[in-house]
Amino acid sequence: MSIGANAVMSVQNGFTAKIIRFVPHFVALRLSWTHNDLKAEGLEKFVEEYLPVIRENNPQIKYFLQRSYTTCDPFVVGEYNWLRHRKKRVNWKSKEQVLSMVEEMSIGGDYREGYKRGVNRRLPRGQELWDTETMGHDVFQVSSKWKADVPEEDEIPITAKTHPHFTYRKY
Repeated sequence: MSIGANAVMSVQNGFTAKIIRFVPHFVALRLSWTHNDLKAEGLEKFVEEYLPVIRENNPQIKYFLQRSYTTCDPFVVGEYNWLRHRKKRVNWKSKEQVLSMVEEMSIGGDYREGYKRGVNRRLPRGQELWDTETMGHDVFQVSSKWKADVPEEDEIPITAKTHPHFTYRKY
């Protein structure tokens, strides 16, 4: 029994596609497949059925769809901040299995626990300011020998405590 072009998502999977929200450090979703290839049929159906719902609920994410006529393996790639990514090959997967992989990427990596399963949420070392580096002094406070240096009126002075990437370390 075949389903026509106006087929509706099944209730369970439609609900899953509607509730997918990407983590803040997720940047882009790349989907690549070969046109009219049997091993990429699931990804093609995913793009037709589930991707419009996911795109509607996540407008801040960039989406790249690459359909090729040369034979290649279909891939789903999730890109995160600081050049981190997760890549999954989706040969012979159904549209529901592809949806599950996109859902895994939306939470930041993989459902399973373990080293390198999820994407590291911490910033690279040069971007963080640790509390151990600021013990006893504020790294943003410059003591001038001209004690009369007054900050600009419209300038908001940044301190270590108000730094956007200030991190408390537990040592």
